[in-house]
Amino acid sequence: MTTPDPSSDPAPDPAPGPPAYVPPPNPYAPYPPYGYGYGYAPARPTNGMAIAALVLGVVGVCNPISILGLVFGMIAKRQIQERGEQGEGMATAGIVLGWIGVASVVFWVLYIVFVVGVFTTAVNQIDVDEWPTEDPTWAIDLVTALFSAAA
Repeated sequence: MTTPDPSSDPAPDPAPGPPAYVPPPNPYAPYPPYGYGYGYAPARPTNGMAIAALVLGVVGVCNPISILGLVFGMIAKRQIQERGEQGEGMATAGIVLGWIGVASVVFWVLYIVFVVGVFTTAVNQIDVDEWPTEDPTWAIDLVTALFSAAA
């Protein structure tokens, strides 16, 4: 079989009629192959000790559990600095609430010691021979002893 000479016989013209439809060019850039835009950096993980410090700080504002919030907050701050995690604000809140809790526990212990001391002093000032008695004025004697012991 022989090949035809392209210069000898030109291709026949297409049939006359309307021109073929050619879509207009797209004015927008095509989408990137893996989603929109350039994407975002992955989120840093949140430190679990910071979450625990915040929870224990909130729960333990007026009880000894706040000491754990203080300790966990300190550990979380160190881990966040080493690992580059999130949660520095939660760790700081746990530390602050932990210190508030420690201060409140110390306050309540001192308060209870003071009240027990004053009450003991007042009870020791009452004459044992006169108390308890059928006379209801012993309560007045106890109250005056309490005020004199506190002053």
